[in-house]
Amino acid sequence: MSANHSIKCRVNSCKYHDRSAEYCTLTDIVVGKDCDCAKDCCETECLSFEYM
Repeated sequence: MSANHSIKCRVNSCKYHDRSAEYCTLTDIVVGKDCDCAKDCCETECLSFEYM
């Protein structure tokens, strides 16, 4: 699989992580949350998250 340069990835333990480039090899990803109303990135699976 080739790296998707739209999806940056620093999770080395993920099976879709391109070890030679810090990118994901998937065409898209799913971002989730740990609570009903996330207000901080630590409550999500997205480090780019910002509360509205």
